[in-house]
Amino acid sequence: MATDDEYPVHGVDQTRAELEAHEEGPAGYGMAWVECVLTGDLLSVWALLDDPYRLALVQQWIHANREDADVARFDRDGLAHDLSSPQCVQHPLWPRVHDAVLAELRRDLAGWDADRLGFLSRPRPVSPGYEVVVLGQGTEIRVIDHSRPMVAYPMLMHLTQRGWLIARAGADTAPVPGWPPTFSPGRLMIRVDS
Repeated sequence: MATDDEYPVHGVDQTRAELEAHEEGPAGYGMAWVECVLTGDLLSVWALLDDPYRLALVQQWIHANREDADVARFDRDGLAHDLSSPQCVQHPLWPRVHDAVLAELRRDLAGWDADRLGFLSRPRPVSPGYEVVVLGQGTEIRVIDHSRPMVAYPMLMHLTQRGWLIARAGADTAPVPGWPPTFSPGRLMIRVDS
């Protein structure tokens, strides 16, 4: 028979150790990343992105601005490589990339409150080294009531040598870098299990 310490939330069959491992792992990194987006700290946002995601975001920006003289004077592959580096802040185009990417990420999270941010506790591994974390708004621990709609924000997390990184925000599928990059909408989450 399980004790209250093993299952700290009535109706949720996860132990306290399982909840803490998820919170200190991919869910905690995902929540920290969203807080950085909401506060406008793009350098931290950029550092917590998986390399292919950062590359796809930069390629998207370059492709959208390919007619701009300041962009067109660079080789696009070299420019994408330079701007997708976590140390790209010295590049003359970095301020424009910074502003555009941050505006897009913040638009996706419009209305979210960092003080009410939480994660839906059930781990969702999708392949080796990848896990989907679903964030929601709320201040209490509770079992999800599937009869009431709730706004959720999925994030694909990737366990790398640098730790957990965001492989995609706002969807549960990774982007495909290229010219232009592909950002599939992800799988529709009809039901979110707690």
